[in-house]
Parts: sequence; C-alpha cells; structure tokens
Amino acid sequence: MIYEKHGRYIIPFDDVPSERAVMPEISVEERKGNFVEVETGFPEEVAVREAKRCLGCRRCLGCALCWAECKPEAINFSLPDETLELDFDEAIVTAGQDNNFEKISPSLGYGTYPHVITDLQFERMLSPTGPTDGLVMSPLNGKIPERLGIIQGHPEGDEAHLLQSLILGVNEAILALHKTEQLEVSLVSPLSEAFEKDYLSEVQRIQGLKLIKAKPQAVKQKEGSEELILSYVTNSEEAEQEFDMIVVLTKPKLSPDISSLSKKLDQEVVTA
Repeated sequence: MIYEKHGRYIIPFDDVPSERAVMPEISVEERKGNFVEVETGFPEEVAVREAKRCLGCRRCLGCALCWAECKPEAINFSLPDETLELDFDEAIVTAGQDNNFEKISPSLGYGTYPHVITDLQFERMLSPTGPTDGLVMSPLNGKIPERLGIIQGHPEGDEAHLLQSLILGVNEAILALHKTEQLEVSLVSPLSEAFEKDYLSEVQRIQGLKLIKAKPQAVKQKEGSEELILSYVTNSEEAEQEFDMIVVLTKPKLSPDISSLSKKLDQEVVTA
C-alpha cells in the first residue's frame, strides 16, 4: 500500500526486512594479547539472508525507497554542496601505494640475500591475504624459520624514527610469534629515550621476543649454510648472532607528491 513520508509517496516492498543481523564477535577476554579478528563473520544462512536485504537499485530511479527505509535517516536528497574550513593542529596524509623508504646499507644484506626482507615485505607476508596466507616463511627455501631477526636499518636515525620503527618491529614480532610455533625473535636496534621510558618494561615481558640494544653492522650468509650471521655493536663490543631470516626496519621517505603538497600547504610533513 502506498504511503506518504515528508511529502513523498512511497511504494513499499514486502521483502525489505526490518532489521539487519548483528555481526558475531569474540569476547573481550579472547581479544587480549593478540591480533585475532574480532568479528567472526556470519554463518552461511545469515549471510544469504543479509544479502537479500539489498534493494538492488543499480541505477537510482528516484523512488526514494532507500530514503524511506533508512532508520538513521542518513540519506538526504536535498543536501546542498558546501565548502568546509577546518581548524586542526595536525593532519595525517596517506601516501597511497607510493611506499618509498631511504636506501638501506648494502652491508645489511637486503638485495643480496633473498631471506633478508624489509618490514613492509614482512607486513605483507603476515597478512592473511598475503603471498603466504599469513604464514611466516623464508623466501629462500620456503621453510618456517625458528630464529627471526628484526634489525634496525637506520641505526643513526633520529628519536622519532627510532621510536616509530621500534613500535613497528615489536608489533610485527608479536604477530609472527602468534602465527609461528617455536619461533624465537630478536629485535636488534638502538633504543630511543621515549621507547625506554614508555614501552621497554612491557616489551621485555613478551615471551619469545629478545630485545638487544645494539647497532647492526653487517649481515652475511654462513659459508656452506643458508643461515645468516648478523654482526652488531653493543656496549662498544662486537657480537654476532645467527638467524634463519632477517627483517630490516626501514626509514620512510616522502614521495614527490607529498613533498609537493607540503610546499603548497606551507606545512612540514613528518613521516610516520
């Protein structure tokens, strides 16, 4: 039966359901200390029922059924265009697919050994939609590593860079430990003052993660073996450690587009 709403006459559809299904979620307790997906997804029956809720408009005919059925009243056909001016202290600008980073020293083995990869490549590997379906796997031989090194690619970086890269390294280590049994991860990097003050005590409690305050010097492949040898300097002393795979923490580099935007806005852009 045709009905009227705010001066519009609406032809109702009997198959438009009144309520949407609630997405199932894991409990708060189950979320602690991991990156498990909170939303578990709909069972097939519920997913099919949800799909049938779509009006299937394809191209707007001006029937206003969507406007009439939208309970939060989020649709407004008469909303005029307007220009907004916003006051803010800081802005986050996404660089899209232009993932530039500062050159990594050849001595660290990136580009020489296939099982030395960047943090960006490792992030992709850890993703469930990545090339290994989220499995930590050495690009050299396809084996699951038992000893993983995450090393600072720019140990002379400023405080801001060290803090950002350390937080990234810790997060990637947690993900790798969660996904891989019997994995040992060593994070080798100088520490920023802010990291030591705000994060160090928490990081030291992460099981399976060893934090080494040091400057990575060089990465070489062990003769007659696939193992990698990392040499580093800690407390003015040289040391070495063997790994099955190494991840190098990179230093972001502003893309030309972002640099141009910075000049246009007359604002300094800091990478994050």
